Amino acid sequence: MKHYWLFLLLLSASCSAQERTSTKVFPEIALTNRIDFVDPHFDQPRFSCGFLLAHNQDTFAITARHLLKFIKTKEMTRLSLGNSIKSWSLFSLPTKDKSVVTKRLLNENTAASLEDKATYDDDWLVFSLRSNHTTVKPLVFRTAPLQPGETLYVVGWTRRMEEGPQRVYEFEYYKTVDHRLLLKDVVVPEQFGGLSGAPLVDEQGQLVGIVSGGTVDPVLKQKYFSPCPVDGLRAFLESYQKR
Repeated sequence: MKHYWLFLLLLSASCSAQERTSTKVFPEIALTNRIDFVDPHFDQPRFSCGFLLAHNQDTFAITARHLLKFIKTKEMTRLSLGNSIKSWSLFSLPTKDKSVVTKRLLNENTAASLEDKATYDDDWLVFSLRSNHTTVKPLVFRTAPLQPGETLYVVGWTRRMEEGPQRVYEFEYYKTVDHRLLLKDVVVPEQFGGLSGAPLVDEQGQLVGIVSGGTVDPVLKQKYFSPCPVDGLRAFLESYQKR
């Protein structure tokens, strides 16, 4: 009997340690960032999330713009990698030896301060690619408007996850406020840290947002998980590809 109760205790502890995730399954789409600085003291071997995006017969690497507020040298005050960052690549945790190597930050803007409100309004970095040795599936934009109550999914890894397949978390679309998609929690991680830059997709796996932060609903005065919509990113790429 003593051994039976010990078995139940160990089983309970094991189950509680396994974080709940959605039962929804997507092809491998999530990536994480590897950022190498000229000064290796600032190197980030694995930082937040990202993904690939296919648009008009080209493929781009995407992550969150606000990451540059936290991983930077003192010289980095503008929306630019400057001379501080040597290389920026992305990889999937299950296949760390296969990566996407970026070529250039396309939305670089030396006139834009990293302290500007736009850092969170248009919370995306978009890179051209030098090479891609991963097997992750590039996403495509969704064009249909979101519907209240619609189920949406975040795909990626939180900060504490150092290995294993991509996790899928589930939300319900509530409404859009300014540059934010306000979502209701359905199946969420215990801690959201590390998901910045992860894709927000619909049932078909089409891109609708980029994980960014939280926003207080001005009507209910309640804070919601609020990814950045991709309208601005789509407009930027349309303009870029017409040049």
